[in-house]
Amino acid sequence: MAKVKQIEAVLAGSEPFTVIDMKVKNYLPMFSDYQRMSPFFMLDHEPPQIFPAISGAGRVDGLHPHRGLETVTIVYEGAITHYDTEGNGGTIHKGEAQWMTAGAGIQHTEFPELPEGGVCEMIQLWVLLPQAQKMVAAKYQSLTREKIHSVPVHGGEVRVIAGEYAGTAGAALSFSPLHLFDVRLKKEGQAEFEFPAHYNTGAFVVKGEVSVNGEASVASGNFILFEKSGEDFSVNALKEETVLLVLSGEPLGEPIAHRGPFVMNTKEELDQAFQDYWNGKF
Repeated sequence: MAKVKQIEAVLAGSEPFTVIDMKVKNYLPMFSDYQRMSPFFMLDHEPPQIFPAISGAGRVDGLHPHRGLETVTIVYEGAITHYDTEGNGGTIHKGEAQWMTAGAGIQHTEFPELPEGGVCEMIQLWVLLPQAQKMVAAKYQSLTREKIHSVPVHGGEVRVIAGEYAGTAGAALSFSPLHLFDVRLKKEGQAEFEFPAHYNTGAFVVKGEVSVNGEASVASGNFILFEKSGEDFSVNALKEETVLLVLSGEPLGEPIAHRGPFVMNTKEELDQAFQDYWNGKF
């Protein structure tokens, strides 16, 4: 069984901070160790928040650039409107996700889409592009409910966003081997996972509480970091409504240079990214 290390929210990230209209908590990178969860780079969680009537349609504020990475947005409550400078756009509803490849450069924005007000909750994950694909053309993958395949487990389901679970493949295409699962369990529900021992593996408890391998108990708002000493583990739901995001991927083993919205391999590439953005090339 894989050993686990529970990372309390206060140690994993920071106090909530505001991005545009949303309060966000950051969990990755972990202790400024950019390599520890490669190919995953950043994980931000917007806890459930009540918004007044708000719509992203037609808004132009909040537009910002990216290069060298992919952004994955998963909506748990409410809806998020997205659009970018490649002409992609739409609304991501509860239970849906969006996978955007920034590649050589793109600008995008995302806002709560709640015309009558209500609750919004989401996660945004940054996935590193391998060095050979840092400058690929930007693209967009809309992962609507019907595209996210579900695998029944004891007392719940594993929704496969990317990778493969129990022979069921996810719809999202990635540039390096990885798995991303949205796990939904009722109380006493159980799901089992098996990944290569050299993969970086973690899980974020979005809602409820779980026990891992029948031992560690982890409440919502905590990130579980798995040590590289095994490849299989199980989670059991301790509360009636439990939601878990499981992520595992093969480390890229490449240098990481990060500043602001860009994640490249060298300082020179970062400098070039900023220069290109300032020169209007995004």
